[in-house]
Amino acid sequence: MDQIWRIRHFLAVAEFGSVQSAARNLNISQPALSKSLRLLEEHLRTPLFDRSARGVVLTEMGQVFYRRARDIQAEWDGSLIELTATRDGAQGELRIGVGPTYAVVFMPRALARLARDYPNLRVSVRTGVGALLIPALQAGEISLYAGGLRNPDEASGDILEELFLYDQSNCIVASRAGPLAAQTEVPLEELVRRPWVMLSYDSIAREQIDRLFKSRGIVGPKSVVSTESLELALELVRRDGFLTSLPRPLLHLDINTDLSALNVRGYEWTIRSGVTYRSSMRSLAPVRSILRMLREDVAGLGLAKPAEE
Repeated sequence: MDQIWRIRHFLAVAEFGSVQSAARNLNISQPALSKSLRLLEEHLRTPLFDRSARGVVLTEMGQVFYRRARDIQAEWDGSLIELTATRDGAQGELRIGVGPTYAVVFMPRALARLARDYPNLRVSVRTGVGALLIPALQAGEISLYAGGLRNPDEASGDILEELFLYDQSNCIVASRAGPLAAQTEVPLEELVRRPWVMLSYDSIAREQIDRLFKSRGIVGPKSVVSTESLELALELVRRDGFLTSLPRPLLHLDINTDLSALNVRGYEWTIRSGVTYRSSMRSLAPVRSILRMLREDVAGLGLAKPAEE
């Protein structure tokens, strides 16, 4: 049992690159964490870190052990959740990743329901795009990712499974109060004259917009703000007449009824969207609950029909 906690300690130090920062995150003393690492290295009979005044870095053997330690922790957490689910409502930690659209549209209800149904379960949530979180899923840092799915030709291997939920349509968006929202079809010349705000993580949207203007022989917008903040992008659209590209589910929300999808010929496109999760987590009640609620909410927005469990 001690080695499980030492593995957690090892992973925290590897990720923070500092014993002091990891100790603060784990809420234990720095000397206690240093001792735990030393005992783990003695147990494995190999140094896991190179230590210096600037922090710690993994040794070659430490890098090998890091990959295995992630799998061990994921399996341990899954086993703990499964074994305790019936007895006392599931204990342990479930680490999930959430894409930007899911974080706003779907996950608040799912997380609130999890907290109610499994009050002893700790849920850690990371937000980001699939390009960053799918590798984290493969490495065992998280157990589930809700967002864009990989291309069908990408090998999934044996450790990951996918649940397709819907084809996520993307469109150019403006303020509903602005003049463009009332037009039946918006010409590109009108779009060029407006300022744009682009979500820096949405590389596909940037490529699609560039392709749209190039296909018509028109130089694209010159006034572009790039930001990681969805909230900032929405405010610029609402209040300052900016245009942006957004997934259509964001327009279903009550808070975004002041936004309008523009009819721009040749722009609208889709990506496959759903949930990717580790196969070992398939039977866990909290994971099944997340999948069920996401299917219900996707169907409720008219994006797809609910699938059989």
